[in-house]
Order: sequence, then structure tokens, then C-alpha cells
Amino acid sequence: MLCAGAEGLIAVMTEGGEVAGREQRLVHIDAVDPHDRLVQWLNEIIVAAVSDGFLFASADIALTGSTGLSATIRGEPDAGDRVLAELKSATYHDLELGQEGGSWRARVVIDV
Repeated sequence: MLCAGAEGLIAVMTEGGEVAGREQRLVHIDAVDPHDRLVQWLNEIIVAAVSDGFLFASADIALTGSTGLSATIRGEPDAGDRVLAELKSATYHDLELGQEGGSWRARVVIDV
């Protein structure tokens, strides 16, 4: 679910452009709860794209406890010119996160 959310953000930002996983970055999150972890994760992806020009392609994610996250993300550096739709941030407004039949499902509102 976390990778799918990040992929969705990048698909919107690049209008469906393909992204190469040429470079790696580490991400660590210490959140207050799983909802906060999701919002912080998505905001990490948005900030990397908008501020650093780093477009997410994939990740290896390890969840630590009920609120932590460590990830190695792969993506395309120096690709800020490929951001066609700038997103501001993931929000807590109407945030939903839960399990359905063994799978996680989320609904997140993104400020544009």
C-alpha cells in the first residue's frame, strides 16, 4: 500500500511518465501512529520530487513497531523538469486507513 501510494503520487505529478530507478535514498520515519506514518511517507515522496527533483520508482520498506518506517527508495534524480503537476502535501483531512480481508486500504486527500 505504501509503494502504491507513492507510485500514484508520481503518476499524477508526471502525468503517467515512466521513472527509472537509477539512484537510491534512505528514508526514516518515526510517526505517532500508522495514519501519521502514511502521511509522512507520502510527504517524503512529494518533497523529494518537488524540492529535489527526485522521482520515486520503487522501494524496499521495513516497518518498525507500530509507527516506524525505514526504506531504501529508488528513483530518478535530477528529474524536476518532469514534474508537470505540483502537489503540495498529503493531509490528515478525511484520512482513512484500515485492513479489509487481509489487505490494507487507504484514502488520503492531497493538497494541490
